[in-house]
Amino acid sequence: MRELYPNCYAEQLENGVRVLVEPIEDRPLALGVWVRVGSRDEPAHQAGMAHFIEHMVFKGTLNRTAFQISEEVDALGGYINAMTHKEYTLFHIDVLPEHLEAALDILADLVKNPRFAEEDIRKEQGVVLEEIRMTEDNPQEKVFDLFVERIWDHQHPMARPILGKAEMVQRFDRSGIIEFHRYYQPEHLIVTAAGAIAPQRVVDAVKRVFGGLEPGARLPSRQPPQPTKHFYIEDRDSQQANLVLGVPSVGRHDERRFALEVMNTILGGGMSSRLFKKIREELGLAYAVFSSANLFEDSGLFIIYVGTDPKNARQTVEISIEEIYRLVREPVPQSELRLAKEKLKGNILLGLETAHSRMVRLGIGELYQIHAPVEELVQKIEQVTSEEIQQIARELFSSDGLSLSAVGPEAKLRNLEPIFTVRA
Repeated sequence: MRELYPNCYAEQLENGVRVLVEPIEDRPLALGVWVRVGSRDEPAHQAGMAHFIEHMVFKGTLNRTAFQISEEVDALGGYINAMTHKEYTLFHIDVLPEHLEAALDILADLVKNPRFAEEDIRKEQGVVLEEIRMTEDNPQEKVFDLFVERIWDHQHPMARPILGKAEMVQRFDRSGIIEFHRYYQPEHLIVTAAGAIAPQRVVDAVKRVFGGLEPGARLPSRQPPQPTKHFYIEDRDSQQANLVLGVPSVGRHDERRFALEVMNTILGGGMSSRLFKKIREELGLAYAVFSSANLFEDSGLFIIYVGTDPKNARQTVEISIEEIYRLVREPVPQSELRLAKEKLKGNILLGLETAHSRMVRLGIGELYQIHAPVEELVQKIEQVTSEEIQQIARELFSSDGLSLSAVGPEAKLRNLEPIFTVRA
């Protein structure tokens, strides 16, 4: 195996499966099987398919029933789960290190051999439809989907919700599921492991379960989404307005992301941030207010979320915009910059306390081919200057670039529109 950086080892099997291991003494074992297939890889007629397959593999494989999967994981004293992202799908399990081979055999069976039985498809369609309805009924979740659907060209797969739309999920059939599952091929697979385990033992186990896997379908090339500006309100008779304000941003490979992360921490990244102190603590206008930098392979989003009484919506938006443009106009004071850096560094270091978080870090690094020891990331954060924060703010927040999506009583939120009309 080659050493990517101190105490991080990698190897690629002959068929293309990649393996990354970080040995950590006295820790349980976290295993992940990553598939570089997400909702952005779905054709329009299969929107929601990656998430649906994530559900379906747990309904049974050619070797195990759903009950046997659960029973075997419980017998290992383990925890198993999965998640679907716009750019990947992750199946993961946490167990004691002595159960490596058994745990990996279960994960490999899920990924390679799902049964996709007709009766299970019908049942799981009902489950996923309920999940979609639950999101639709939750304005705090719905507003994020609305923003993403409109900030990017609606025909681009990045604009679609990961869960898909109910009318599309209802049409899924076994042949279409099998067709999409062919993307689960060795070139798109990454296995990551972190914990008290020898790297070569992990590689040997991966060879045993994935070494014979044959190539499948190649993914279509990914095209970057094109941003569009919008102002949109979904009318709901509710006592709270849920607002997302934001702009397109940089992607994971852009070196400006470090300045972006520090800027995000200053603006809305926690209880010491400008937005939290002003909107919640000083004025008492909202319970929830935060900003977030969402980075993808070739694009990104910078957003501000506020949940507030509709009568306070305009004031919270005006304050948010004023704080945005304060970053454009004024250099961040050194004391505030130092506080943000320490908070961000602390979040990174504390976030790597568990084997599971380190396993996830390995997978993200390999997916995007961005590998660096923690010390290097900390150094990058330390090197961010006030001038760089001001520059990224200027580049993102042009005078006509801000978009807004809202869920709440439309009649009480229409007074937001002139703010964005003036800036358009």
